[in-house]
Amino acid sequence: MPQHRLLYLVRHGAYEHDPNGSVDDGRLTDLGRQQASLLADRLAEVPFDVVHHSTALRAVQTADVLAFRFSGIPRHADELLRECIPTIPDDDVLTSSQQDFFAQLPDEVRAEGPLQAKSAVDRYTTVTDTDTTELVVSHGNLINYFVASAMDAPAHGWLRPVDYHCGLTVIRYSSDSGPRVITYNDVGHLPPELRGIDYPDPLRV
Repeated sequence: MPQHRLLYLVRHGAYEHDPNGSVDDGRLTDLGRQQASLLADRLAEVPFDVVHHSTALRAVQTADVLAFRFSGIPRHADELLRECIPTIPDDDVLTSSQQDFFAQLPDEVRAEGPLQAKSAVDRYTTVTDTDTTELVVSHGNLINYFVASAMDAPAHGWLRPVDYHCGLTVIRYSSDSGPRVITYNDVGHLPPELRGIDYPDPLRV
């Protein structure tokens, strides 16, 4: 009998950037809390076995909102789920602005991001001898890397998808077949005015 691991991957809610300049911290805004509450309504009937979340403040606070609907379910914080740069793409697949962005990254970010991303995928996609349904609150780059890995996309594939705050991605892993991406960036639980608010209008639907 094949075993399965079902991951519900969620990007944190909208947040205020840390005034101290941290790239991966910052508090949820009121809109971010509203997004997370609507997501909790959407997921209220899912029989989760465990909740995992990044240790970045915006992810912790998103998990806090969700936790009101999932009382009694084990909850774990994990550094591997923090935002990262999953790969360093070659310049020929980048726009000029992306080239500038990658060029200014500190050496430790360039070196550590790919190691973290691979370790996260290895940890959370391994199927055990028990079926599980797990909620993972993380960040856009890393969630996109999970999707790219599941679809056997090129190493730079994580750059292509558009990830909204509190968008829902579901991937099913099986002991007897490859991963299946069931949904990506599903925001049916959010009204249009709360979707993709950190993106320009051409990338909002």
